[in-house]
Amino acid sequence: MTQRAEMDGGYYAATATPPADPAWPRAIACFAGTAALLVALLHDVAGAMVHTWWTNVTYNHGFLVLPTSLYLVWLHRDGLRRLTPRLEPLGLAALAGMMLAWLLGRAGDVLAVEETALVGMLVALFVFVFGRAVARRVAFPLAFLFFMVPVGDALIPPLQDFTAVFAVGLLRLIGIPVFHDGIMIEIPNGLFRVAEACAGIRFLIANVVIAALFAHLAYARLWKFWLFLGIGFVLPIVANGFRAFGIILIAHLTDGRLAAGVDHLVYGWIFFSFVMILLLAIGNSFADRRLGDFSREAAVPPSGARRGWSWRLPRALPAVLVVLAGPAYAWTVMSPPDIRPGPAALPAPDVAGWTAAPPTDWRPAFPGADRTLLAGFRGPEGRPAELFVAHYAYQRQGSEVVYYANRLEGDGWTRVESRTVEGVGGMPPARLDRMVRGQRQRLVLSWYWVGGRFTASQYEAKLYQSLATLLGIHPAAAAVALSVERPEDAARFFEAFAPEPYLEQAAAR
Repeated sequence: MTQRAEMDGGYYAATATPPADPAWPRAIACFAGTAALLVALLHDVAGAMVHTWWTNVTYNHGFLVLPTSLYLVWLHRDGLRRLTPRLEPLGLAALAGMMLAWLLGRAGDVLAVEETALVGMLVALFVFVFGRAVARRVAFPLAFLFFMVPVGDALIPPLQDFTAVFAVGLLRLIGIPVFHDGIMIEIPNGLFRVAEACAGIRFLIANVVIAALFAHLAYARLWKFWLFLGIGFVLPIVANGFRAFGIILIAHLTDGRLAAGVDHLVYGWIFFSFVMILLLAIGNSFADRRLGDFSREAAVPPSGARRGWSWRLPRALPAVLVVLAGPAYAWTVMSPPDIRPGPAALPAPDVAGWTAAPPTDWRPAFPGADRTLLAGFRGPEGRPAELFVAHYAYQRQGSEVVYYANRLEGDGWTRVESRTVEGVGGMPPARLDRMVRGQRQRLVLSWYWVGGRFTASQYEAKLYQSLATLLGIHPAAAAVALSVERPEDAARFFEAFAPEPYLEQAAAR
């Protein structure tokens, strides 16, 4: 006969799972309603995130993140049933902090920051509504939600550089003559470029997502979790270097007959599958438990189970106020100004000692600029220079000096090296890009100008924009670039031309 025990006027089997706390339905309803309000208010951010999942194959996994996270929470249901939801004040503070981060992202038109802040607000809201103990129990499913944010493109240039250096090292190791220039690799019977698609960013992101999920399901010890996650990050980067080396080696051995076809086949199917199987085999060799078996953790009550406020609906209302306050501030104080840009073309400046000349085939692309200038000059020694300016009456989504669609290379030119240089004609530090097209080469120095400040850093440019817009100020901005053949030509050009007065005059028109 089954032993019975009495609790709160009812009966349940002593061997069965106890009934859930009565606060659970209220907490779930409050979280669902407030989360729906938040997503509705920031529907443009959520919509942009979904659009990226749909249109960019690198982030197709975003559609699976939320269902996977909910399933992981379901696996912890026995442990959660034993807990009591309690309002966590620190969660409210985190919610306010994430809302401020969203305002900064909105002010700077940095969609990645807005998307990260939106996910962060949902996580902070969960912590506030359900409490510290519940959040600790499902910490990984909550953290896993950040894989919904489509970020990672900033890793493409360093991945390109690493892949090129790694492949060149292996080619020299086996005695193949090779000339290496940035992301360009030349062997006796072929020229190769480590393009953005060859950087391995898709491969890397997919491996990290799967490695994180496997580590949560397989490991109870934290050091094993982070060790395997580190392997999941490093292995695809190194493997992509071997892939690039293999493609060049095959091209060398077959005189270029097989390189293009093998590249797509090996990278897309066989190679990716092999590395993924290898990664999971490594992980399974030191697993702590059967995948997804959290029965031991469910029986152990987490620390701090009684911390926080007892659940009362009026105490949860501050979260609603925070959710409403952020968008209200953005729609009022940060609303865009009523400014009409001037004529589409900027006038060419007069530069002492330099004569006007027709531009070459260098055509930078800044599609959202209000006004642009591309002017050619010839210096005292007869060498050419070209000045490019993209001017913005004020910055807004799609019309920004720092924007993914902006390209200094233009069509036909390839960046092979980038670095920061100082002391060019009295100008602040500049970004120097070395570009090639066939046998031709050019040096392009560039700056961002935001609110009267020059910087070569895209992060500083965004920060200037964010801080100004957050205070309701919408300063003019510009991207300035000079193309020359030799560094000394740039110094001479800027000794004769002061760009700041020119940009201030353009902003005043």
